[in-house]
Amino acid sequence: MESSRNTTGSSMSNPNREREPRLPSRSPRPGVTNRQNNGVTARHERTILLARKSKRVLIIDDEESIRDGCQQILTRMGHDATSTADAETGLELAAHEHFDLVLLDLRMPKIDGLEILRRLKQDQNIASAIIIITGYGTIPLAVEAMRMGAGNFLTKPFSASELKKAIKDVLEPVQAVKESDTLSLLIGGSDYMKDLKDTIRRVASTDSTVLITGESGTGKELVARTIHTLSKRSEKAFIPVDCSSLVQNLMESELFGHTRGAFSGASETRDGRFQVADKGTLFLDEISNISLDTQAKLLRVIQEQEVPRVGSSIPEKVDVRLITATNKDLRQEILDGTFREDLFYRISVVPIHIKSLREHRSDIPEISQHYLEIYSEKHSSVARRFSPDAMKSLISYSWPGNIRELKNTVERLCVMCEHEEVTLSDILYYGQDTKAKAPVVDPFSGTMTLVDVEKEHIEKALRHFNFHMNKTAKFLDIDRKTLRNKIRLYGIELEERNDE
Repeated sequence: MESSRNTTGSSMSNPNREREPRLPSRSPRPGVTNRQNNGVTARHERTILLARKSKRVLIIDDEESIRDGCQQILTRMGHDATSTADAETGLELAAHEHFDLVLLDLRMPKIDGLEILRRLKQDQNIASAIIIITGYGTIPLAVEAMRMGAGNFLTKPFSASELKKAIKDVLEPVQAVKESDTLSLLIGGSDYMKDLKDTIRRVASTDSTVLITGESGTGKELVARTIHTLSKRSEKAFIPVDCSSLVQNLMESELFGHTRGAFSGASETRDGRFQVADKGTLFLDEISNISLDTQAKLLRVIQEQEVPRVGSSIPEKVDVRLITATNKDLRQEILDGTFREDLFYRISVVPIHIKSLREHRSDIPEISQHYLEIYSEKHSSVARRFSPDAMKSLISYSWPGNIRELKNTVERLCVMCEHEEVTLSDILYYGQDTKAKAPVVDPFSGTMTLVDVEKEHIEKALRHFNFHMNKTAKFLDIDRKTLRNKIRLYGIELEERNDE
């Protein structure tokens, strides 16, 4: 292969010709360049799944002309390209930054390209798609690279359109999987859940304000995080703020920041949540708790995208996507005079209402099983599934605490259950709040008789209290004599007695 000059003209040897540019073979000069990157970022969670059009691409190639040509093409495509001539540097970059794609030359000095590929695929923190760059003489190696997990390969010299097609072929399926994985955090296959996911997908591609409404425990913050994760702001901060926990007289300082000496105790200048969320997403939960004075200033921030830092007369420009949430009826709050109507319309360009769990009961089996698997692994529990009666019981319960309550119940069952199948009696005994006398679920949803239910409930209570009669009777809200009579009636065997 002959070396050519670095250019994006019609060919590397003659940039003024009208033919499509082709990237050449060798012209080795070491170096690391980054045309768009603003610096090395901290390692990103690999579960952050990007829906933006712009991708981060790492080029590992010791040919300067290949690196420069690829960078120019990628830049024109709107991507963020980083390149290096050194294999070790490339591996280090891939391990400590997030890249959607790696362009890797198979013929590298010091470390063989297949070895670089092996290391990239071996590191579980590296989730990048990989395109191999190869010469005609190394096509068999490229085929081997595909077997090792590379997504595609390009043969030098290649054109800009060939590079674009290879990138599209590799990234589009990956993007579909990433988006699917992100939305899968919203569990359930009902028509309602499908519509919710579709709405989130559409909203994520915009910068419109979003107002999420729904009862406590329905997952409003999860929806907000999912919108952020699928948005073009996904690599920037997601800042959640529980407005109900903010002290009223310090609320403006918390949201907008303050200067040194702005008020008693302000010993230094401090950024507010808006400044911290710059270029990212700010999520204001329970927004109805914000005072009317602060609402007026928040309205101006949304309108002007300027933050009035407390103690300063000079507003600061910010670029923040605002998502808010509440479990209150803001229209009623407007009628009551506790919430500004103009602010309501500003924050609710896109309204999303999340139904209570009892309004989409068909999703309860999938949600319950999902969290059973998660908490079984977390607590090394033997619990693996729910019996039919147990699942009917979960479905029939009203779940006033919604998904949050269901999650807590399933986790408690995982901790306490001693067998693979969670039964109705497990739920009747363990699936309740420690202060509750009544079961957390409906005992009439299964096929067990009242005698069956009472017998198993007494047996579990006895085992739980190590057959201590006084404690068991107190828990069951009966006296010792009644407990002993029921033990004899149901033929319950006492393994040991402990009345100390």
